[in-house]
Amino acid sequence: MRILITGAAGFVGAHAVAYLSEAGHEVVATDRVPVQAARRLTALVSPGAVRYLAGELAEQLPAAMSGVDQVWHLAANADIPLGVTDTRIDLRESPMLTREVLESMREHRVDSIVFPSTSGVYGSVHHGVLDETAGPLLPNSMYAAGKLASEGLISAYCATFGLQARIFRLGNVVGGRMGRGIVRDFVGKLRRKPAVLDVLGDGTQRKSYVLIDDVIAGMAQVGGWPAQAEPRCDVYNLAAGDSADVAEVARAVADALGIPPPRLVPTGASWQGDQPVIELSIAKALATGWRPANTAQEAVRIAAQRLLGEPEEKMVPA
Repeated sequence: MRILITGAAGFVGAHAVAYLSEAGHEVVATDRVPVQAARRLTALVSPGAVRYLAGELAEQLPAAMSGVDQVWHLAANADIPLGVTDTRIDLRESPMLTREVLESMREHRVDSIVFPSTSGVYGSVHHGVLDETAGPLLPNSMYAAGKLASEGLISAYCATFGLQARIFRLGNVVGGRMGRGIVRDFVGKLRRKPAVLDVLGDGTQRKSYVLIDDVIAGMAQVGGWPAQAEPRCDVYNLAAGDSADVAEVARAVADALGIPPPRLVPTGASWQGDQPVIELSIAKALATGWRPANTAQEAVRIAAQRLLGEPEEKMVPA
């Protein structure tokens, strides 16, 4: 298989490049950053396994799409809070960019796309564990709105032009080399002040954390080669199958650091667009034969351990 990965220099993208190239696929990787700045890909880019194309995606698509069998469209705005101050960014980086990819696929007769969406599309109007039939879909953030708009475009292209898509609504993805997020934040705070931890909100937030390794394996397995004929477009939740609250995340990070659990100090503050509780059913994905290897708490602990092995630095694009 020759697979095009957009957003390849990001957190999810770099893991996808590594997984797919190690599985023997020929990978064409694109991102706007030059190869020397794509630090997550430094050891992966080679003439044999990975071809890297730097620049704006719309400009790279004609060369990148040639001869491709499947597209993993991972390029998107990674700074979710930025959508509050720049309301255009998620429009540009999600539905508009997704349309460019879909049009290029039509032109080059590429009919298979794997697309990571977000559990944020469910919004906060639902309670309990959510499966893929939950609705209405009322996102809280511009980022989630952009992803939902992209889902709609992909579905329409599948129905109208015969493309095939597998859309994955991801839980909170964690792992090494992540550029932002609660695990990285807690690692940094507890390194500096191990006994006390300031946390956003009231400290009761609960999320479906999932290790990046399980996400990539799930997308690869459920995305399938060759893809099945029907349905043309299908949606799957991907997460660990359980969840962890703020205190459990703090304990897992403290365990990775080898320190006692800290005292939590809720600040009451939060960022616009956050969903305090996200719990996902993964029964549909499990029915395909995929299984996550790690629980939510194990995912957090492993992510913290990996981050501890990396040099401390400013957050980088995810």
